[in-house]
Amino acid sequence: MPQDLRKAQMASQGLEEGSQSKGLERLIGLTDDVFAFAITVLVLDLVTPSILGPESNSSLAQSIQNESPLFLNYIVSFWVIGILWAGHHRVFRYIKSSDQGLLFLNLFFLFFVVLIPFSTRVLDAYTHIQLSVVLFALILAGASLMTAFIWKYASDTRRNLVRSEVSARFARWLWIRNLVAPIVFGLSAPLTFISTYAPIVCWLAFLPALILLEKRYWRPPS
Repeated sequence: MPQDLRKAQMASQGLEEGSQSKGLERLIGLTDDVFAFAITVLVLDLVTPSILGPESNSSLAQSIQNESPLFLNYIVSFWVIGILWAGHHRVFRYIKSSDQGLLFLNLFFLFFVVLIPFSTRVLDAYTHIQLSVVLFALILAGASLMTAFIWKYASDTRRNLVRSEVSARFARWLWIRNLVAPIVFGLSAPLTFISTYAPIVCWLAFLPALILLEKRYWRPPS
C-alpha cells in the first residue's frame, strides 16, 4: 500500500510539473505573439511621404526629411520593443516552470508593451509637448520594471521556478541588471525640462552604451 501511495504521489507530481511546463510554454508563446503584434502596429503607423509640387529626387528627399520625427520615433520604439523582448527572453531562459503569480506579472508586463505603439503615436503628434515625452518614458519604464519584478518573483527560492544551475549570486546580478533600463527611462523624464528631444537622444544612446558596458566591464558572474 505505501508503495502504491508513493507511485500515486510520483504520478501526481509528474502531472503537476508537466502542467507547469505546459503553462510556461503558453505564457512565452502569448508573449511572443504580443510582441509581434506591437511591432506590426508600429510599422503600420508609418505613412508614405507626400510630395508637394513636381515630383523629383529633391522633392522626395525633402518630404522624407519632413517626416524625420516620425521615423526617429519609430526607430526608438522598435529598438525599445526589441530590448524588452530580449530582456524577457533572457529572464525566461532560466525559468523552468510557472505559477499563477508569474502569469499575472507577465500580463502586467504585456499591458505596458501593447501601450508602446499608442504612446509612439502620441509622441509623434506632440513631440513638442512635454507630457507626450513623459508618458512615453513612463510606459517604457513600467514595461522594463515589470521584467525586473518577474525575475525577482521567479528567482525566489521558495517558489522553485528557476533552473537548478542558477546561483544566488547570478540571480542577484540579473535582478540588478534588469533595473538598469527602468532607471534610465525613469530618469530621462526630467530631461524634458531642458528639451523634449533630450530624452529621445538619451534613449538612442542607451542601447549601444549598455552593450559596450556589458561587453567590457559588467559581465554576469560564472
